[in-house]
Amino acid sequence: MDNRRPEYLVPALIAGAVAGVLSGIPFVNCLCCLWIIGGAALATHLLAKKTPGPLTAGDGAIVGALTGIVAATVDALMGIPLRPLNEAFLHRFMASLARVVDQLPAGWQDWVQRGTSTGFSLAGFFLGLFISAAIFAVLGVLGGVIGVSLFGRKKIYPPPPPATQGPANAAV
Repeated sequence: MDNRRPEYLVPALIAGAVAGVLSGIPFVNCLCCLWIIGGAALATHLLAKKTPGPLTAGDGAIVGALTGIVAATVDALMGIPLRPLNEAFLHRFMASLARVVDQLPAGWQDWVQRGTSTGFSLAGFFLGLFISAAIFAVLGVLGGVIGVSLFGRKKIYPPPPPATQGPANAAV
């Protein structure tokens, strides 16, 4: 029995960085959940290439969860410099929505102003990172299990039977 464990960290770092960058880019992040699932499947593919035997669903779940945590970290770090861009987009979106919809509640402009002008808070950053990491880890587990079903099954050929001494059908 082969007791070697697959190396989970390198595929999770590579695929998590890719998924985190794609999730953190404005206007591309609309497929955020799909980027995480796809990133975890990519991590499983990278893991399957480096592992000599077949992968189990547990291997996919582990590498997928790690990929989700890495992606959440990259996404949160990318959000710091992109925060003003996201706030400006929200203001433009709400202004265009106000022109189309005249049934918005009274004081909605104050609500948007309070929600976007809070500034940067370290506690808010870590709370958001924790929540994102939990959600992304669950999505990563899903993507890892899907990735195992797509990439992780390798055929293992049994060893050849031992050579026998003498004729195979000798009379006793």
